[in-house]
Amino acid sequence: MSLDLKMNKLSACVKVAACVCGKDGVISELEEQAMYEYLRMHFPGYKADDFELAFTEFFDSNQQIEDYLALIDDKDLRQFAVDLAEVSASADGLNIKENIALEKACVVWGLKHHA
Repeated sequence: MSLDLKMNKLSACVKVAACVCGKDGVISELEEQAMYEYLRMHFPGYKADDFELAFTEFFDSNQQIEDYLALIDDKDLRQFAVDLAEVSASADGLNIKENIALEKACVVWGLKHHA
């Protein structure tokens, strides 16, 4: 997978996680920080600028979680996106709406969450 393609896929993972985190009405600083730290732990080459760009694109978009789910076709990356969303959304307490969005991603992709 080329570096550009990998960064686009990681951007989609960020957007899936942002969709889940935002289901309670706000993406908290704790959620954003947990998301970035989890990304950097698994992909040390992922830069803060890439993260900020993904967030900017997310907030400038009208896309729904289904749209972002459709962008990720690799099973390992799908599991990573679910784990990223769970870790991030749990940073300030997993709200019921966040949990429903997380479950939806798992059902669509046929995965389980277990971060």
